[in-house]
Amino acid sequence: MPTASRTEGGGGGRCRWLAAVVVVVVASALAQRGTATADQPSRGKEVYELRCMPCHGTSGAGDGPAAAAIVPPPRNFRNADFWRGRSMAQLRLVVKQGRPGTLMAPFEGVLSEAEIDDVVAYIQSFRPQAK
Repeated sequence: MPTASRTEGGGGGRCRWLAAVVVVVVASALAQRGTATADQPSRGKEVYELRCMPCHGTSGAGDGPAAAAIVPPPRNFRNADFWRGRSMAQLRLVVKQGRPGTLMAPFEGVLSEAEIDDVVAYIQSFRPQAK
């Protein structure tokens, strides 16, 4: 009596291979997201000039055209105290969610994830150099 032939693993090998590819692609995308690229600040400058400059000013000193009417005043990104213990992730969160108790509006849904990353990279260009 002939027995039915059974292929070991069936389509499971293909599924495992596809799952491995997905894991590698997602891990690569996540790793790149946390890594600043050379062109992020230049792309971020465009976003900053349109969305942030009216309050934070051209040079990031918190002295934009609207700043005089804002209480509390916009952040001065040139102030070394502002940068103490501040991470890129924290800056990103403020751009995304805004800042309660201030006029810093949330930009989630207004800016793309890439634009948020770009503007945060540009804001870091205002950080004073350590002496």
